[in-house]
Amino acid sequence: MKPFPILKLISGVAMLALILPACRLAAQNPDSAAISKLLEQVKSHAALADNDASTLESYTRSTLHPRTHAVQLNQIRMHINNLIEDGNEMSSLRPSGSPWQQEAIDRISPLLSEMATHLTATINHFNENKSATQMQPYRNLVVANQTLIHKAHEIIADFVDYAEAKDKASGLERQLELPATASAEP
Repeated sequence: MKPFPILKLISGVAMLALILPACRLAAQNPDSAAISKLLEQVKSHAALADNDASTLESYTRSTLHPRTHAVQLNQIRMHINNLIEDGNEMSSLRPSGSPWQQEAIDRISPLLSEMATHLTATINHFNENKSATQMQPYRNLVVANQTLIHKAHEIIADFVDYAEAKDKASGLERQLELPATASAEP
């Protein structure tokens, strides 16, 4: 066996190992403007739901009329429904998104589903026990609901912040890029 063909084979495999990841990166989708816009909307709805959930949680420490709780639960439900609608639209656009957008959708979708499920349980409990808004089971549901919505809002906001930072970094890269002739050195 000649050592030269083995050397060629090893160098060929090494070149492939270097080229394939670069090809895969080039084949990835760029950021989708539609997904970025929907992500902003999801963040806005999540912020509203977070605020309303915090307000409802504060109601559990007072003697407000159950009707006040019902109004607040309805507000949260409206925001969660808007979140789910935008989340479903984002999911339908997932194949056209960049890798980080696809990851955002993959992480946000289950959160939206979990928020809807938990809110439904809270509303059902409230409807069956309207006069028990000061009781611990209702308080526990409301606090857990508020915690879940707050954490989801933080995660969504982090993805939006990432998108903004990424866009800013890309703009700076273009602004600071050196001419092609200056980079070729003897």
